[in-house]
Amino acid sequence: MADPIDLREVSACTCLAARRIAQALTQAYDQALEPAALTVNQFGLLAKLHGASQGGRAGVRIGALAARLGMHPTTLNRDLKPLRAQGLVSDSIDASDRRARAIVITAKGRSRLRKAVPYWRRAQTRLDDALGTELARGLNDALGKAAARLSPDAK
Repeated sequence: MADPIDLREVSACTCLAARRIAQALTQAYDQALEPAALTVNQFGLLAKLHGASQGGRAGVRIGALAARLGMHPTTLNRDLKPLRAQGLVSDSIDASDRRARAIVITAKGRSRLRKAVPYWRRAQTRLDDALGTELARGLNDALGKAAARLSPDAK
């Protein structure tokens, strides 16, 4: 006889719960960012690239950017396509290894990011209001700890 399927056990799945909240959060932020013509994933990509440029880096290699974002490089490439098409990011040659490709934020990308930040802030405030600041901070802390413990580099 096969093992019985306990729906209560399946309903308590951490992965499924995380996916539900991730979907709800993504929808909320995507709606908030619509006036800036960005998704929350695109906003995050532009913000990371802007941060790298502020740190004096000319660009970020695909692999390094994917690792920072917790994405697979092929998924990242797919997400970068519309940003490239709009001229918000571009490819460059990595100064330390001329064979490697790096991604840079363009002036147009920085401008779009600046336009998007107030919409993102409003979404962040709505989230804090809905959850309460303490729960929102606790959620961020718990997610950060979980990501660190589940990282392939964690021992």
